[in-house]
Amino acid sequence: MKVLSIGRWQLQIKEEWKTAFFATWIVGLFAHAYRFFNFLPIWDSIYNFYGIGSTFSLGRWFLPYVGLISSIFDLPWVNGALSLFYISIAMILLVELFDIRRKLPIILCSAAFVSFPTVVSSFAYMYTADAYMLSFLLAVLAVYLTFRIPKWGMFPGMISLAFGMGIYQAYATTCAVLVLVFVIRQFVTEKPSFFDAVKRDLKYLGMLLGGALLYYIILKLTLWHFNTTLSNYQGVGDMGIMSFAQYKLAALQAKYHFQTLLGLEHGVVMRPYTLLNTLILLLIFGITIYLLIKNRVFEQKLTFFATFLAILLIPFVAYGVYFTSPSVEYHTLMEMGVCLLYLLFLLLMDQLEWKSALPKILKCTGVLAMCALIYYNVLNCNIAYFNLNLSYHKSYAIAENILDRIEDNKHFETCNKVALVGQYSCPTENVRTLVPNIMGISNDSFLNDSYHYTIFWNNCFGVNLEAASYQKMEKIKRTKAFQEMPVYPASGSVKYMKGVIVVKLSE
Repeated sequence: MKVLSIGRWQLQIKEEWKTAFFATWIVGLFAHAYRFFNFLPIWDSIYNFYGIGSTFSLGRWFLPYVGLISSIFDLPWVNGALSLFYISIAMILLVELFDIRRKLPIILCSAAFVSFPTVVSSFAYMYTADAYMLSFLLAVLAVYLTFRIPKWGMFPGMISLAFGMGIYQAYATTCAVLVLVFVIRQFVTEKPSFFDAVKRDLKYLGMLLGGALLYYIILKLTLWHFNTTLSNYQGVGDMGIMSFAQYKLAALQAKYHFQTLLGLEHGVVMRPYTLLNTLILLLIFGITIYLLIKNRVFEQKLTFFATFLAILLIPFVAYGVYFTSPSVEYHTLMEMGVCLLYLLFLLLMDQLEWKSALPKILKCTGVLAMCALIYYNVLNCNIAYFNLNLSYHKSYAIAENILDRIEDNKHFETCNKVALVGQYSCPTENVRTLVPNIMGISNDSFLNDSYHYTIFWNNCFGVNLEAASYQKMEKIKRTKAFQEMPVYPASGSVKYMKGVIVVKLSE
């Protein structure tokens, strides 16, 4: 154990901390170096060569400030390095929170988190990835502070959670699932009386509710200060009490998306990702039953049943945003809470000993399953970035060819307005589809509308063209001349109409 001295303040650097830190960085670079050292834009990052995306109107009042840590530019290596740093600190906090001392579970935990699909999806939106990973760190810190400071830890935990939600609200569910994992481990290993456990753990519920309330108060003050309102994106503007039918639908959606993320949307099918996750889920229940019997937790009937109830609640808590707004649509960026299922698995395995055959078999099977899953996820990360590289080269080639056609038009010298109508689709069908599907990852062109083209030409070609308004494009689409035009790349798919150079990309 080393001691780091900063003036009068001393920090003991534990071996477990170093293991978590370096495991995160080593596996993180194997998984994401392709992304860190290449320019791989997507449809959304085209709008954010300079910037961090929408902030106050989406309720992300802390995002514009933490985004300045990595500058306002989309810098893959800087944002990526900061992201790995935040994840590695979160792993250290988890090691301390759960008192993990063996190296193997620490390494597997760090590797599972840094290669998880939510991290890949976040790195697709690299211009804001570091901020989102800081939100993840603050969610973990909220639980850690509540645990570490016995009497008043709930209050700094509230602040940490509120500011994490101020970056990205979805990480509130990550914090809630982490509390569930903490409670499950406590039930399995400590055999507490149910009511004693509830009394002791009420502070975590207070932290979650207080953090959400503090976030809401700061949000209202921010909207008032900047004289703005919440948009309807992802149901942000519709949050509130829902009907019974809407809650029932939310539960079904949570179950479906949980299964989809684990590759189980079509049940147990013969593909590695699905089979590995199925095995891990079975092992979680198997090891839980073994430990409950071994530690005689069944003597505390309420504790016994509460353990299984808490495990079954994980999918619904992980997708808890569904229960706040009827307009929510979950995507991979919002699903980090599901990764805590692997943390629970590793914590349960860590309780197994090598003294008899059954725990040996369970532990060996679990370790092999986790290693195989991590290897699969690391490969999936690189396949995802390979797809983004294909998408970039396609988009560049299409943009260059269309620009050549526009420049060949005799009106180009006097007209700087363009209307690219429709969307040119060119996916590579023989490239392996990702399992699970990851939002932001595609091998198709990322040029979806006129504004994508004009921004791309401006930033990457140095050609300033202005996109015609959508109203103008609608008028053009209704004309007979446009309807008779052939579709790009056919000859005649670029024409001058009513003061605009028009490109017909699809019917």
